[in-house]
This record gives sequence, structure tokens and C-alpha cells, in this order.
Amino acid sequence: CRGRFFNEELNGLSIQKFAQAIKAEGSECTPGGNLLMHLHPLLNEADTFNHGKPTRIANSNRDLRQPEGSLPITESLPDRIFKTPWFKHCQADIIKEHAEAYRKVVTQAHKLLT
Repeated sequence: CRGRFFNEELNGLSIQKFAQAIKAEGSECTPGGNLLMHLHPLLNEADTFNHGKPTRIANSNRDLRQPEGSLPITESLPDRIFKTPWFKHCQADIIKEHAEAYRKVVTQAHKLLT
């Protein structure tokens, strides 16, 4: 599961400090999400069929690779999303404990800025 992080609503608190505080409260939180695939070497450098250049551009008349900075919204996601606990079963008491950890960190976020 993923959560959306709005640091401006937490007075500029970083997602890293947020995640650290959530973990300190006994819950789970990992900054970011999936790897940014458009920057992965497999898609930009791999010469799978030995053409002498990356397979991604081997049969193209232009460079189709997307360098860093080419997808700014996508590239901002690691600082804007986080992984949350995945509840496979509806155990209300466990879910409530995790929700309380998140609630506590959000309501006390100003204390993490000092």
C-alpha cells in the first residue's frame, strides 16, 4: 500500500524523518515507492542483442532514452509517497494501532522539526 506525503502540511518535515518517527511508534513506513524505471540502466544502457549500442535505441533514428530531469513529476514521487503496512486480513485492533501511530506522528510533527 502507498500513502501520499504532503510535507508542506507538516511545516516542511522531510519524508525520511516522518518515516523514522512512524517506525519509532511501532508501525511501518518506508519513503518512496517503485524504482524510477526510465532511469534504470537496463532500459538505457543494456545492449541485449549486441548491436553495439543500447537496445532501446538500436532500431530508432533518434535517442528515445529519458535522462534524469525528463520526467520531473515522476522523479518527485520518491519524496511524495511512502509504503504503508499491508493488511491482508481485517484485524481492526491491529489496524487501529497502526492508524494511531500515524495520527500521533502527524499531530506531533512540529516537535520533529527542532
